[in-house]
Amino acid sequence: MVNKKINWRSFTSIYMGFSFILMALTGIVLYIAPPGRVAYWSNWFFIGLTKTEWQSVHTIFSFLFVISGIFHIIFNWRPLLNYLRRKAEESLKIRKESVLTTFTVFIIFTGVYFDVPPFNYVIDLGETMTNSWATTETEPPVPHAELLTVSEFAKIINNNTDELISQFAENGYVISDTNETIQTLATRYNISPSTLYNSIKVGKNQDVISSKYTQGSGIGRKNLSEILKENDIVWEEGIAKLTAAGIQITEDGKIKNIAESNKISPIEIIKALGID
Repeated sequence: MVNKKINWRSFTSIYMGFSFILMALTGIVLYIAPPGRVAYWSNWFFIGLTKTEWQSVHTIFSFLFVISGIFHIIFNWRPLLNYLRRKAEESLKIRKESVLTTFTVFIIFTGVYFDVPPFNYVIDLGETMTNSWATTETEPPVPHAELLTVSEFAKIINNNTDELISQFAENGYVISDTNETIQTLATRYNISPSTLYNSIKVGKNQDVISSKYTQGSGIGRKNLSEILKENDIVWEEGIAKLTAAGIQITEDGKIKNIAESNKISPIEIIKALGID
């Protein structure tokens, strides 16, 4: 007779293997995925999953991986104790390896914390790849504009609410409630918020009231030189403005790092440069 009893030790080991693969896969996808403001505005998805769904899968399987790891230790407690006891007896033989491992972990942690090469290259590459998704078609007028109501959105793009409703209607998108969010409206017509917005933006030269450099727009990841170049401000002029505002600059670097060293927010640097 076949024994149908489940071997939970084997189940846990196999599950941890699959979880590791899924964690690695979702981690890679999230590494190259567009920033949230772009992903949600353009309804970005990959292999049928949105960024939110990829994040959910990654979080759940990471959480369950930890739990399964605990059970793995419980199921293999005796072999683990025997292994540790044997290694303790051989401690003199692995002393160099233990010191090297500890030193390696310390170096990696310190390098990541202080954002120094080569560790910052990995982070910078990821940010470059994620920011490459942002285009004039996929970038929202303000971060998370899809959560704004129709009336709020009209103010953001410097438009009259009635005029905005009329423009949407001309393109086949009927609005019956100005308290309806842009995301809800887009979902109702099975399109992305960016498609909805672009339908009225083409040829109308819409002006956005709020600066494109707002909290949550990803300015912290940009270098100061990038911000200056985007706004046609020469380096010497930009440094002079920041110095006049009491912001100390010693060299080019990420806005977030400059802000942290001056104990201010990234948006305060933008304001000090006089960028609207």
